[in-house]
Amino acid sequence: MMKKLNNKSDLQDQHLNGKAIVAFRAVWCPPCQMMGPELQRLSENHEDINVFDLDVDQNIDFAREMGVQGIPSLFLYEDGKLVNHVVGYMPAEELVKRFQK
Repeated sequence: MMKKLNNKSDLQDQHLNGKAIVAFRAVWCPPCQMMGPELQRLSENHEDINVFDLDVDQNIDFAREMGVQGIPSLFLYEDGKLVNHVVGYMPAEELVKRFQK
């Protein structure tokens, strides 16, 4: 499932159950736009991975809290534990592998 969120409060603790990706992207960022279809494909092909998509410009404080320094910035969680952090474009298949490391 891929869910577009407006802010941190929309996320609540949904990312703390099972596998999840919290993605910070921006509409003006070309690599972020390339990442959108990859995240959608990942969520469709791997129903066990939830994807939460946030616009970094609308969530500056949350992005700072998370330590975002470049976009797209993807935080990968398994059962509430941060297992990986990826900055930049990455194909869906490579993202899935990041859960296995």
